[in-house]
Amino acid sequence: MDVKKGNKGYKVLLEFEKKKGSLKEGEIKFFHEKKEVKVGLGKKDKFKPKSLIKIFYNIFKEVDEAHIEPKDIPGLYEFPIYGAYLADWDFGFKKEKEEKKKKILYYPDYKDHKDEIEVSKILAEAQLFAREIASTPSNIATPEWMVKKARELKKLGLEIKVLNKNDMRKLGMELFLAVNQGSNHDPYLVQITYKGGKDEIAFLGKGLCFDTGGLSIKPARYMYQMHMDKSGAAVVLGIMKAIAQLKPKITVHGFLALTENSVDAKSIQPGAVVKALDGTYVEIVHTDAEGRLVLGDSLAYIYKKLKPKYVIDLATLTGAANIITGRFASPIMGNNQDLVNEIINMAEKEQEYVWPLPLWDEYKTLLKSSIADIKNIGGWDGEASTITAAKFLEHFVKKENWAHIDIASTMDDKELHQGLAQAPMVRTLVKWVLSKG
Repeated sequence: MDVKKGNKGYKVLLEFEKKKGSLKEGEIKFFHEKKEVKVGLGKKDKFKPKSLIKIFYNIFKEVDEAHIEPKDIPGLYEFPIYGAYLADWDFGFKKEKEEKKKKILYYPDYKDHKDEIEVSKILAEAQLFAREIASTPSNIATPEWMVKKARELKKLGLEIKVLNKNDMRKLGMELFLAVNQGSNHDPYLVQITYKGGKDEIAFLGKGLCFDTGGLSIKPARYMYQMHMDKSGAAVVLGIMKAIAQLKPKITVHGFLALTENSVDAKSIQPGAVVKALDGTYVEIVHTDAEGRLVLGDSLAYIYKKLKPKYVIDLATLTGAANIITGRFASPIMGNNQDLVNEIINMAEKEQEYVWPLPLWDEYKTLLKSSIADIKNIGGWDGEASTITAAKFLEHFVKKENWAHIDIASTMDDKELHQGLAQAPMVRTLVKWVLSKG
């Protein structure tokens, strides 16, 4: 897939609804003899730039080359590129794959919008990189495989540091190790660093390469897609890939918290009390609330070793996120409202919607344990479970500079590439970083 200057291929004519007889919103008509495509965008005052993703996905499923007639349309040099790349993306494991002609999207006015187009290309490639990682099955995408993927980014000038099981044991990261102890694969905390300036931003991604739920085992229906429980880590990899290419004037760290949560005689048992890196004693009531344990120790490590201006974690943390926002948005919470608002506003521009939930002190009471400092779930009836999961994470946050995005609700693509991971928020968070440096 490529984006170039020119007017080759099919001419794409985008039209807002003006009168009766206009094409309906999202309607596409191909005129093969004239090599033209007419597209209805609906009413101008109700137009959403994100609709161009699906439109150009459908166009490039039909043709290999097309150019866009220049028009004053929001997102014209961004969202069609995402759609074209998605149409070209062919992820899977098959004995034989169809030979495909290279797809090219042309802009006659490329030079006038070069910077915007180049950024959009980098973001499209970074998001597909993240989607491919998140979609890869767990028999291939082990924690070791994820470390290898991180090391591949060294060629872009990024620095890589890897904490292994022995390192974690010496540091006292017993929450992380408790989740891992039933697995045949070792755990890793990977730090990827881009050095661009004095101020530092840290991203942390949950990287559960497979989550059975542990001894609090998941039903088969909910276990099937748990190779995507590493989506947070995949998103962070995508962010770091783009950051290395765009070179903002700010230092960015990407942390991947990698392990499996497996069923074994050695698996941590419900009711166990485990000491975290920061000295907190945690009662593990439910072993399928494992992501917060791994992230809790990882957050404690980040605040111990760095002095970041902002910390943002991404995790497929709670199934309840899907009940709250459904497939169209990800819940966001944090202890810095300015930071949360900035992400919400940037997500609105990128149309990767997030929705704020409260983190009032009252929610702490739901995490009280009779035998430890804190327990890892708020209760058996699921009361405010997306919020209490974030409240658990907040316990390990040492400054008012943190935001948490629960991407469980937006984990998988239910529209264009059904059954594959969506890896949301790459575009939004890279653009947010660029706004900072």
